[in-house]
Amino acid sequence: MRAQFREGRPGAGPPARPERHTDLMDRGRKVLEAAARFAGPEHDAEHDAAPDTVHDLTALDGRLAVLTSALRERLASKGTRPDGLEAVGLGISLADALDVRHEIHDHLSHERLRRLDAMEAGLSPLRRLRHPDELLDRVCETVLDSCGFDRVMLSRVEGSVWRPWKSRAVTDREPERAFREWIRGIPEIRLDHLTLESEMVRCHRPALVADGEHDPRVHRPLLEASGLRSYVAAPLMPAGRVIGFLHADHTSAPVTSLDLDILWAFTRAFGRLFERTVLLARLGEQREKVQAAMETLGNVLGDLAAAEIELVPRPSVAASGSRADRPPVHSSSAALESLLTPRELEVLSLMATGATNDRIAEQLVISNGTVKSHVKRILRKLRAENRGEAIYDYLHLTIGDN
Repeated sequence: MRAQFREGRPGAGPPARPERHTDLMDRGRKVLEAAARFAGPEHDAEHDAAPDTVHDLTALDGRLAVLTSALRERLASKGTRPDGLEAVGLGISLADALDVRHEIHDHLSHERLRRLDAMEAGLSPLRRLRHPDELLDRVCETVLDSCGFDRVMLSRVEGSVWRPWKSRAVTDREPERAFREWIRGIPEIRLDHLTLESEMVRCHRPALVADGEHDPRVHRPLLEASGLRSYVAAPLMPAGRVIGFLHADHTSAPVTSLDLDILWAFTRAFGRLFERTVLLARLGEQREKVQAAMETLGNVLGDLAAAEIELVPRPSVAASGSRADRPPVHSSSAALESLLTPRELEVLSLMATGATNDRIAEQLVISNGTVKSHVKRILRKLRAENRGEAIYDYLHLTIGDN
């Protein structure tokens, strides 16, 4: 069903369980069982986990590595040297194990490169985005299309609170719809020291859950709502701070260590992209504020320049019809000093440069609320309706004196 769903989708990642993987698992299990018998009772399958319970090629390779070492020891041991037939069996078993291990390594290397290439292709369109909201809207879809998972969940982290946010799957069956409904109804989850997610926040590392039913770190309500049994999760860390998680899994197979590596590589790359778009968005906002302040300043200076070259006195404010109820302000900058306190003069001078309240607060090392109070008193004392009028009067009086 997954292959049919992905058919024709541009940028779709490789299948989660290719045919080559299945063939290697089948061969590896058989070789593992045979090698365990030759390696001795302590390595026999009945004394260890059964081969058919191994679903990860990396885990299978690890089991085979232990057995190949044991087979070598038996062949080289002088005290318990095997007879001719047993030695032949040991040699064949050892050769088969080494051969399967070589094929596993070759397959995993190619699989890793293929999935990393698909992940990079999926990230490429995201690099053209310029706003963080656009990235967040696309992240789940990109993980599905380029990282080879069947379902992904995006969460937010706010202090000590974890908030599941949105989920997307390659199919839209009833379990997926029910899971999305659960997410919408969960306001927050406390990140106590026992949860897997709190470990990711503390250690800044991804996590793999092989068996959610028996893993005490797993959040039980999440397990029940999602049906997760085996999944990988990784923290989103732009600027080195955890702001969210990505959880991903497969519909019909356990996740592997390669899945963990792919999701971790994606979250690190996505974190850098997100940090970049946040900075771009902030720069854009500041640019707009500066442009607006410069436009206001340009208008004020233009009015002052025009007033200097007029041959007749400039009409009074009341005569022009604007601010009719406002009495004229004193015609000397010295009058400002009598009207305003030294701190208010500082605030007004910074306002005239186009500085925002936040910038003024930072410059004068005072709170934003204190700046707002100063601005209100300045407007009241100058009888100005807004900041623009106050800035106009300030520039008119201070520049006019020069």
